[in-house]
Amino acid sequence: MTPRQLPRLLVLTVTSVIVLLFCFYLSLRIGAFRFSTSEILHYIVTKDQTEKSLIFHDVRLPRALMTMIIGANLAVSGALMQAVTRNPLASPSVLGLNAGASLIVVFTTVMLPGVTGFALAGSGFVGGLLAAALIFFMSVVFKGGDQAVKIALVGIAIQALLSSGTQAILLFNEESTQQILVWLAGTVAGTTWDDIEVMLPFTFIGLIASFLAARRVSVLALGDETSVGLGVSIFTTRILLIAIVIMLAGASVSVVGPIGFVGLIVPHIARYLVGNDYRIVLPYCLLIGAILLTVADISSRFVSFPSETPVGILTALIGTPYFIYLARSYKRRKV
Repeated sequence: MTPRQLPRLLVLTVTSVIVLLFCFYLSLRIGAFRFSTSEILHYIVTKDQTEKSLIFHDVRLPRALMTMIIGANLAVSGALMQAVTRNPLASPSVLGLNAGASLIVVFTTVMLPGVTGFALAGSGFVGGLLAAALIFFMSVVFKGGDQAVKIALVGIAIQALLSSGTQAILLFNEESTQQILVWLAGTVAGTTWDDIEVMLPFTFIGLIASFLAARRVSVLALGDETSVGLGVSIFTTRILLIAIVIMLAGASVSVVGPIGFVGLIVPHIARYLVGNDYRIVLPYCLLIGAILLTVADISSRFVSFPSETPVGILTALIGTPYFIYLARSYKRRKV
């Protein structure tokens, strides 16, 4: 970052924070129950036993906060994934980490219905870890071809396999199907303060670790030879970053379900705005990811108002065309 870039970055930062705060305000205001600005300010300061106050404090406020947390987690984990694989098509959802976390979370929920909180979040971490290990093992076994493309293709295949396993579990446990199907679509509706309490440690540790490793991420994205020449341990750095990705994405999936494409889209937007220095890219991923998912959540409330539409459906509608565009652009650059 040069001194000439500072004014532009300052403007971008202030603008992003203002947009995020405005989206947070809209998320608090809009829904089956509408809150005026004066009511929002009043309920933030005080809590009484009226119906609207309880809805604001126990439903709307935790949902808005959780949406921003999940958006930030998925965006940062997507940026790390793209740097680790040096693949612009990589993300926790595209490479099957979300599917792995979903499989183990669904299995745990069906087999141990009483499991909640940190145990369920831990099962999401384990599922993401198993998926990552399987994907990278398979990409090494298959010889030849571009490594980045191989990882993407193997990830998509593993995602399909793990998703089939999840569907098989649901098929043989129909009594749990309805609730889990809504969760599998990716939804922040029904978020509670207990869910936020579970998410905060994973989010705090994961984001702080990613920011501390940002310089290594920038070097790793330059290529293996450059990384070695600059004294960065490729193997150790990749293992560390994959662990961070699994922590952020796995915990997020365990609470709100597999919300796709946020981790694919946001890193490209951040790099377009601020360049390729991950010391700057990652904080902007945090802001833009929170904004994108909050906007998607607000939009989802109008699809079948007053009923709730899972936000994962909205992100899929946005992300699928963008993924196709990226895939075609990447193929043209390789030719």
